[in-house]
Amino acid sequence: VICDSSVYDLRSVTVAEIMGRHTGWLAAASSLAAGPDCNGPDLILLPERPFDEDAFLARVAELEKERHNVIIAASEGVKNKDGVFLCDLVSTAGQLDAFGHKAILSGTSRYLADLIRVRLGCKTRAIEFSTLQRCASHLASRTDVTEAYQVGGAAVEAAVRGETAKMSAIKRLSDQPYRIETEMVDVTQVANFEKKVPDEWITADGMHVNANFERYARPLIQAELTPIYINGVPRHIHLD
Repeated sequence: VICDSSVYDLRSVTVAEIMGRHTGWLAAASSLAAGPDCNGPDLILLPERPFDEDAFLARVAELEKERHNVIIAASEGVKNKDGVFLCDLVSTAGQLDAFGHKAILSGTSRYLADLIRVRLGCKTRAIEFSTLQRCASHLASRTDVTEAYQVGGAAVEAAVRGETAKMSAIKRLSDQPYRIETEMVDVTQVANFEKKVPDEWITADGMHVNANFERYARPLIQAELTPIYINGVPRHIHLD
């Protein structure tokens, strides 16, 4: 999205909506795109911080004057100061899941893009990745794949031992070097609970993340793997 927006000779603001009903881990992870060939998102909006419309518009206006294109990564579950989902200001679909949470969140990027277009008068674009975010196993890191096998194996071993009502979890031992171990956790300690992005990992203005987040997240995307391709498409593990 960032590279695509940069090729057009037209000032614009692009808002990408990323999964995250009550926590902003995935939206925050967009910060990892920053590097020599990419600035990463200019703003990141997380559910952990209430959305301040005036501060947001003021910052977008500043950025729009400074650079050709502005990129905003927004969690789908961003709420305003009154605790109302921004997407509910676009659509009031009220379907709930088994835990009583909103089952469908959609419209945050459209709300923000329209807000910017109306209030600031610039070209905007809203992008909803939706389920595509779950469909990129060909981009899984070696850390991803290795830890998936580790927690799966730990769960099988626990089941063989007769343990039940447990979840296989990952416990981090160190960041550098990156080391983890698996452990079994009672499901009553984790079911319907959410781990928030720590406040000290979010910038003071609430619209980006800092080096503390990168220190945590960077090891998780290390080591690229080449998928197995057959007849031009990735071949995934399939159980009959």
